[in-house]
Amino acid sequence: MQFILPLLYSLVFILLIYKIKYFAIESISRSKLAGLFILKLFAGSIVYLVYTNYYSLSDFHTYFSDSKILIEHIFGKASTHQMQSWDAAFENVLFNTSRTMIIMNAILQLFSFGNLFVHIVFFCFFSFVGLTAFYKAFIFHFPIKKTQLIISIFFIPTVLFWSSAALKESLVIALVGLLIYKSNFGLKLKYNLSEVIILCVLFVLLLFVKIYVAIVLLPLLFTNFIIAKATTKKIILYYLLVFGSVFLIAFSVKIIHQDFNVLQLIADKQAKAISEAQGGVFLVNERNFICVDYNKRENILLVQSDSRYRIKNRSEFLSWKLDNMEDTTFVTNSIDTATYHILYSVLPANSVLQMKRLKPHLVNFIMYSPLAISNVLFQPNLFSIKSCLHLVVAIENMWLILLLILAIVFYDKTIIQNKPVFIFCLIFSLLIFVLIGITTPVIGSIIRYRTIGLLFFASIILMMIDEKKIRK
Repeated sequence: MQFILPLLYSLVFILLIYKIKYFAIESISRSKLAGLFILKLFAGSIVYLVYTNYYSLSDFHTYFSDSKILIEHIFGKASTHQMQSWDAAFENVLFNTSRTMIIMNAILQLFSFGNLFVHIVFFCFFSFVGLTAFYKAFIFHFPIKKTQLIISIFFIPTVLFWSSAALKESLVIALVGLLIYKSNFGLKLKYNLSEVIILCVLFVLLLFVKIYVAIVLLPLLFTNFIIAKATTKKIILYYLLVFGSVFLIAFSVKIIHQDFNVLQLIADKQAKAISEAQGGVFLVNERNFICVDYNKRENILLVQSDSRYRIKNRSEFLSWKLDNMEDTTFVTNSIDTATYHILYSVLPANSVLQMKRLKPHLVNFIMYSPLAISNVLFQPNLFSIKSCLHLVVAIENMWLILLLILAIVFYDKTIIQNKPVFIFCLIFSLLIFVLIGITTPVIGSIIRYRTIGLLFFASIILMMIDEKKIRK
């Protein structure tokens, strides 16, 4: 039964590919689309094997197991202690969106009956719908680039891998793909009420899955909407005006309320990520947020009768005041008698980039952006490989470098005919790379988080290459 149920759902989704109008595309047959979906199912199986055999703790399994606890809690079977991580870890649901993934997996429990493989099949289909939307959106503007689009959308190794897992990346690809398809990269001129509602729902869902992707996407869609409506096509000017307005709004909000200082939020996220990369057990009480060395946790943490923990005397740990998370205190020879409950644990990362802790100043972010983009696009390289996955990504990165060289040397001038789409994709991917490169010090996480940006970047780079010039 463990494999029969996911097999049945796979057959249902393949049948939908053959029957639903959405999958009727002139430039690619339904049988080829069905084959591409089967490829994703195979990739999903590889993801499962990798996560099961090489990772003792992972989002992949945590979302699934926590969704079962949520279901049990709804029916009164889960203890308060089991639900503490849910209540404590999501004080700000807008910026910590793992709760969305737990809810999604809890809904899927109604169809899977606790079968993890069914969740994998569903997430493969979600992302496949998004990838198909990407293809339909791009082929409308680049009808003679069919082969390049199929390669860039369906066959990039890391995109195929991460979009075939029960992870946020699959939902992000589904939501972003549908948004750009339904809006034609923001260039669609007229919308009916149902289309507006669909776009709003998709955008709100994206906010709760990955807010920074939604924030980057919105001004780009709005700019292209203005360009489509405008009589003069001064594209660069419109982008400067829209993004200048965004920066002005962000600066105004910062003056009104310091808690909404975007640069401070990013700097805090970076500092937290750097701390987490070193691994640790993260705990909280009414006043403090602390981090205990992961490898020393059993000697430092003393469990109490109420399932909370106390810090053993003369221990060392990191501490932050909840009302001032900017200042880190290095506690030595602790005499702390307070009790804490565990939020989450993070294993020490195997491959960490040395990053400069940025201050919340725009100049600092601008100066660091080229290095951030470089780290996202070209790490790991052949000299920093620490696993088989790193080797695959290093080869993929070399392929990206080759594509960049070909795009420059054999530039296709017809790309200018689709300048709004080209600029949209380029700005979106670069902004995503900057945000990831600034806030993510772990190479493994960079590889995963860059998926949506890489999809845009590789597609537009392939569109820039003139095959006729190469043949000559």
